[in-house]
Amino acid sequence: MEAIEANVLAWLTNGKDDARDIVDLPWQVEQVDRDVYLAEHPSVPMNLVVAFSEEFVHLVVPTTIETEGMNAEEKLEVYRKLLMLNENIRMMKFSIAPPNGQIRLRVDLDKASLDKEEFNNALTALVIGVLAGVMALGIEEEFVEKVLTRIVAMLVDRIERVPARRNS
Repeated sequence: MEAIEANVLAWLTNGKDDARDIVDLPWQVEQVDRDVYLAEHPSVPMNLVVAFSEEFVHLVVPTTIETEGMNAEEKLEVYRKLLMLNENIRMMKFSIAPPNGQIRLRVDLDKASLDKEEFNNALTALVIGVLAGVMALGIEEEFVEKVLTRIVAMLVDRIERVPARRNS
């Protein structure tokens, strides 16, 4: 593992819940494939995929929105809105990924110059992008429901991992 990769994983995992910056929160990070990690934090409204390639750190936020089942008019409207957001939100971009045309948000960071501040800026841009995308696509209610469900599931998981306390 390269030093920058170790730094990125440390930046995500060595945090505190009362942190001021998103990068300083204690993310739960799990390796899901070679050079690919899933990061989550209950107060952040997204799952984050962190992938390392030869020259870049790729931060990807997959959504549950798939364009494959949309008719041509719906796709065109969604694509238009996402491209407009790409123009207005700096650093991150919306993309469509196979196999079902899933909408994703992503930032590609150059390993050679990456530092913690730029990484924090990228995470912040992704959160802003998620919220802007939700508003642009008019799916606020669905989003709030999914975020609340996700927070409850993560809290239940944390509670289940705490060893039972015995009365002495």
